[in-house]
Amino acid sequence: MLDSLFMFRGRLRRLQYLAACFLLSLVVGCVIAGSFWIMRPPPGSGHVMRAGTTLLILAIPMLPSFWIGFSIQAARIRDIGWEPPILIASSLAITAIAYLVPLLMPEGATVDIIAKAAKAVNLAYGLALLLLPSNFHVPDSSSFDPQLAPTRPEKSEASPAQRVASRSGPTFGRRGL
Repeated sequence: MLDSLFMFRGRLRRLQYLAACFLLSLVVGCVIAGSFWIMRPPPGSGHVMRAGTTLLILAIPMLPSFWIGFSIQAARIRDIGWEPPILIASSLAITAIAYLVPLLMPEGATVDIIAKAAKAVNLAYGLALLLLPSNFHVPDSSSFDPQLAPTRPEKSEASPAQRVASRSGPTFGRRGL
């Protein structure tokens, strides 16, 4: 299971995927809430939490959660029988386009259409990962997996060593001492 969380390997079935996503969200939410609680200014001090502190509190747990989230998605995509690099890259591209288009064209109907289309595609992608059945007949993809080490030749049996006959006959223990 840890390979599926950190190493972009393995497979996750539907229930395992749901549990992993739920636990990841719960842990990240608790870490962020605990961080805000610890870093809060003392009551009555008049201090306000600055933007840098807020960004730091949000960035530290979010970077590993993105890594784990993509790893979980890759394991689930591989279990369905699809190629993880293609789907994850296309999902990231659609999300990037949805965020970049409003920066380039601040107003207009095109921005609303692209935003709604990106939301629909991401919703369909999430539901597909959650609801599509596993395909166990597809071999494991070599994507993100390390190369296998070459096989070793078979071990050859060594011939038994000749025993030197002792003067007093058979001995037991530490070589007859």
